[in-house]
Amino acid sequence: MITELFPSGSLKKYLSKYDNGTDVDLATIKNWGRQILEGLSFLHSQSPKIIHRDIKCDNLFVDSGGNQVTLGDFGLVVCLMEGNFVKDKEAKGTPEFMAPECYDGEYNDLVDVYSFGMFLLDGYW
Repeated sequence: MITELFPSGSLKKYLSKYDNGTDVDLATIKNWGRQILEGLSFLHSQSPKIIHRDIKCDNLFVDSGGNQVTLGDFGLVVCLMEGNFVKDKEAKGTPEFMAPECYDGEYNDLVDVYSFGMFLLDGYW
């Protein structure tokens, strides 16, 4: 197995070095957000679309300088969308970050946008 090394670990671990993230400036948060959205755009542009469903600080990994974040943990939460919707009777992911549609069992790639919004509201900033 070949994988990228992230010495700083997850974004959650990286932010724990600060006082609840208050030392992280707005420009850095914007940069991370842009990178996450670019990653999601890439996943959603694949055929079939790849849906992560669990965007949160634990699943984002930071390089040693804190400038680059990478989306990770494509284990149980990732799914492939064929057609207009995913039909999945089993809700997967972290409940606090999941879109309500995930519980209904029929959703599309927009659940990642919801998950991203919940990540921003998570309170680490």
